[in-house]
Amino acid sequence: MSEELKKNPNPIFIEDDKSRKANKNNTYIMVISFLLLFMAAGIVFWFIYTAKSDYEKGNNYLKDKKFTEALYEFQKVSPDRKDFLNAQSKINYINGLTLFNEGKNPESVTYLSKVRSDDEYFHDSQLMLEKMNGAKTGIDLQSLVDSLKSRKDTVIVKTETTINQGRIKEPADPQVQIDLEYSRKYVSELSSSISRFESLYQTASTAPLNTKGDYSKSMESLDKEFKTLKYPAVNKDTGIIELKNSAVEWMNKRISYIRQLISERSVSETNISRPVKEEGDRLYSSVMTQLNKVKKRI
Repeated sequence: MSEELKKNPNPIFIEDDKSRKANKNNTYIMVISFLLLFMAAGIVFWFIYTAKSDYEKGNNYLKDKKFTEALYEFQKVSPDRKDFLNAQSKINYINGLTLFNEGKNPESVTYLSKVRSDDEYFHDSQLMLEKMNGAKTGIDLQSLVDSLKSRKDTVIVKTETTINQGRIKEPADPQVQIDLEYSRKYVSELSSSISRFESLYQTASTAPLNTKGDYSKSMESLDKEFKTLKYPAVNKDTGIIELKNSAVEWMNKRISYIRQLISERSVSETNISRPVKEEGDRLYSSVMTQLNKVKKRI
């Protein structure tokens, strides 16, 4: 028997064992390579699909009312980014809200008036602006009422008439003056609401289908707010009442049109929704005509 056979009595089995070990090592290498590749793909997937932009981070902070953090993220949005203008609008909203809460109304108005009409916080901004305007008007009205009451208490009961270019002027009734101021304030509120509603409608009519529902809710909310506006004048102006009623009808038609687009799952006007849109356009023209008449008269 040769020395080789003595050392390796079964050479075939030895070769098979070596092959099995080599295959096993190859399998380990393949599994490890696959795991590493899978992990790398996962990291890339996470980075592409889950990493948030500065604007998105700011939005999340803003929703959580973390205003300092939100401002920091919005200010990081560079001018070449598509969300730059939206970020600037959010910055104006946050600064305006902060100043409003601090009672710094003039400074607050400067920022809130710059919030974009297609911003989801535009409605809140307009509410704050109206509240500040109402507070100022309320102070002015109270001063006028006090002044007129003072005059009424000291008036001499004597009827005087003067002729001016053929027209006779009677002494002014204090209540008439007060009602006139109330009418002007009310028309200003109506005008602001009409402008905001039409701006919302224009945005909603061209918005993507998945956001039309949100705009529809905002329009409905503004419609309810419009209907609750108070007109405290004792002697109410019939032209103003007509304006209010026409505007309510117009708003309902605009809301119906957006709802129709949503029900048809259409981004823009269709053959079915066209008559509703055209009726809304006609009513809007009528409302603006009536509004201009009232503003010129009072």
